[in-house]
Amino acid sequence: MKKIMSVLGVCAALGVSACDSNAGAQNGDTVVINFAGFLDGVQFPGGTAENYPLKLGSGTFVPGFEEQLVGAKVGEERDVNITFPTPYVPELEGKSVVFKVKVLEIKE
Repeated sequence: MKKIMSVLGVCAALGVSACDSNAGAQNGDTVVINFAGFLDGVQFPGGTAENYPLKLGSGTFVPGFEEQLVGAKVGEERDVNITFPTPYVPELEGKSVVFKVKVLEIKE
């Protein structure tokens, strides 16, 4: 862990942001993402966005969403599997869905 931290410290001191993105997104980073939500293979209304800036660890999204993006790298596509909490939007509460997410950018 100390080695990783010292490498990140050197990269930061040199102003090299690419080093940070090589490690993947971490809590506290903002990931710019495109995403689309699917329920039973069908895209659902209101579950889509492009160029959305999401700060990991902020608790902005449904529980379990942000955590599954930790470690993601620029250009990576991930399926984020979550179950909507109860209460929620009636059509989605308690349902398991898949968000297809693409990471466009990582900002420290």
